[in-house]
Amino acid sequence: MVTALAVAVLLGACGGGGERVAATPSRTPQPLPLSTPASIAQRCLVPVEGGLTSFAGPEGSTMTGAVLGDGADVAVLLHQTSAAGFCGFATYADWVASKGVRAVLVDLCGWGRSACKGGFAADAEAQVRLLVDWAREHGARRVTVVDASMGGAIALGVGQRAGADAVVDLSGPAVWQGIPTAGEAAKETTVPLLLAVAPGDRGMDPPALRAAVKAAPAQHKRFISTKGSHGWDMLGGGALTEPVWSPLAHDVLAWVKGDYRTG
Repeated sequence: MVTALAVAVLLGACGGGGERVAATPSRTPQPLPLSTPASIAQRCLVPVEGGLTSFAGPEGSTMTGAVLGDGADVAVLLHQTSAAGFCGFATYADWVASKGVRAVLVDLCGWGRSACKGGFAADAEAQVRLLVDWAREHGARRVTVVDASMGGAIALGVGQRAGADAVVDLSGPAVWQGIPTAGEAAKETTVPLLLAVAPGDRGMDPPALRAAVKAAPAQHKRFISTKGSHGWDMLGGGALTEPVWSPLAHDVLAWVKGDYRTG
C-alpha cells in the first residue's frame, strides 16, 4: 500500500447512486459521511477495482486517495470541487491505467476525506509538489498533472513550480483565490501545456484562457475549444459508470505519455 510521503492534492464527485459531481466551481467544501469505505468501488459507486490509500503529510496531515496502474508515465489527477473528492476521475484513471499509465487519485486538502493541518492545508503548491515527488520516488519517468475546474486552476497555477513535466488543464477558471491567475502562470510555463474549455463555459473566462495559452513560452502548447460540458465531463460525456471516451480523453492520454504531436 502506498503510504509514506506527505502529499495532497485538485476536482470531484461520484455518479450513479453516489455523491453527485458539481457542474460548476464552489469554494465551500462540504463534509462527507463518517462511514469508511474500503475500496474505490465502495466509495465512488463506480465499477473500478482498487483499494484506497493514504499519504502522510506534515503536522499530522493525511491525504486520502488511490493509485491505479504501474506505468512509468504518471498522471496526477486533481479533482473538481465536490465533497466526493477524486471520485469523478475514477473511471478515467482506470482507463488510462489500462493503457500503461500510473494514475494517482488524491483528495486535495479540505476536500473528500483528507484531513490537513497547519500551513500545508492552504498550500496548493506544496500539496502538488509532494505528490509529484512521490511519483518520482516510485519510478516515474514523466509526471503530468491532469486536472479539472478548480484542479485545473491549481495545475496551471502551480504545476510547473511543483515539478510537473507537463500540465493538462480541463476547464480551470482563469482566476482562483490563492493561486496565480492563468495569465500570470502561463507566462512562466515552459513545460508542455494542454488547456481545454467549452466556449459557453463563461464562468471560466475562455477568452482569457485562450490568451494565456498563446502567451505561454512552452514549445508544446495547445488550446482546445470543446463542444460543451465542463471539467472531467468533457472526457467521458458526463457518464461515470459507462463513459464513452471523447477525442479529448485520447488527447489527454497522449499528452500524459509524452506524445505532444496533437499540438
